[in-house]
Amino acid sequence: MPTAICDPWWRHQTPLVQRFATLTGAQSADVLVIGAGITGLSVAIESALRGYSVIVCEAEAVGAGTTAGSTGHLDAHPEEGPRALLEKLGNEDATAYTQRRLQAIETIERHAGSAAGFSRVPAYYYSESIDDEDAIRQEREAAIVLGLTVGTDDKVPFPRAACGYRIENMGRIDVLRYLDRLVEMALQLGVRMFEKSLVESPTSVPCTMLQAGDGRVTFEHVICATHCNYTAAPLLFAATPPYQSYAIVAKVADAPADALFWDNSDPYFYSRRVGSAEEGLVLFGGCDHRTGTGDPVLSLSRLEEWARERFRVEAIVQRWSAELFEPTDGLPMIGRAPGMDNVWVATGLSGIGLTQGTMAATMILDAIIGQESTLHSKFSPARLALSTDWLTAQAEAIANVAERVLPMSAIDVETLRAGEGTVGLVNGTRVAVCRDAQNRLHQRS
Repeated sequence: MPTAICDPWWRHQTPLVQRFATLTGAQSADVLVIGAGITGLSVAIESALRGYSVIVCEAEAVGAGTTAGSTGHLDAHPEEGPRALLEKLGNEDATAYTQRRLQAIETIERHAGSAAGFSRVPAYYYSESIDDEDAIRQEREAAIVLGLTVGTDDKVPFPRAACGYRIENMGRIDVLRYLDRLVEMALQLGVRMFEKSLVESPTSVPCTMLQAGDGRVTFEHVICATHCNYTAAPLLFAATPPYQSYAIVAKVADAPADALFWDNSDPYFYSRRVGSAEEGLVLFGGCDHRTGTGDPVLSLSRLEEWARERFRVEAIVQRWSAELFEPTDGLPMIGRAPGMDNVWVATGLSGIGLTQGTMAATMILDAIIGQESTLHSKFSPARLALSTDWLTAQAEAIANVAERVLPMSAIDVETLRAGEGTVGLVNGTRVAVCRDAQNRLHQRS
């Protein structure tokens, strides 16, 4: 029986509660922000700081989205590797991009204060094969070109690491406590917050009013900070295919150094301590695959096996999965929606949405007032055109998702554990079922 586990570690420390009313009646603001994750709240704060009146609408509750499913890593090292980023963007734009991510970490540190478990830690990029030593050395040199502070000691304090390098002044954070801090800041700046307020997709041109919750909002600009594409542009759906990623928190007898670690495998594995006070709790992530093409249970089992091969694991404390959207050219989609003057999006943030979502706030507000750089054009959601390769990849993904969403096998709902869900036949009817964190059963067509 296929299952998906969607109960992140952070929600056990900071349970979800609805704190704000559903939007009702006729509301208006200079800026409407759709989504109250790290991107939406960062955008709301930046907008308010620049003098705009702001409304934020969240379809569920703050913390219900993908931000809570992240692992709280904060780094500015390119996911595809420093050399690939330099080749793709050139030295000037690649360096500017890296600097924006470094500035995003500084922004998160400044906003977090002492309330969100923020800590500066080093990071290590490594390989388990000594045969990769030359390639790792070249990546290290490229990282220096990008402006990252790279250590001189190549020894990586992680089991089986054969070669690698250290990047200074990266960070980690408790993501839900950080969202609480952003909410506090937004309210102090006069931002109006609404939960359980689903906003209709901005499709009309011009777009100056949208239904939201039990009311409507008129605005000058609307910013879609919903993780996935929320506009009607088919280009963006094709350009940002979905991937599933997995994480576990384990109690180990031999925790690694307090740092971020990730290897050069494809897909890569990554890990860090949960926090300073929980020395024996380590967070492991990896086993990414295209949504609909893999098995969540097998992926989580493989991740657990990987951790046990390197550490003395005493217990698995938490397991979960989250979805990310990976742009086909490896660059985020940040800017004006295709064909729309006042609709802005931030999507395709890959597995590094904490820094890219924070970075998106200043980029979008700069673009609204006409202060765009060449980096804006490189990240523009309108930069790409559909190709045969993209359509082929999308057809494959759609077929694989259909097999998972429309299965004909019977399922036994009594076998579901809290936080698990599946799709199939119950008494001959095709349904989706899940148990929430309180073990309550939910069933939908």
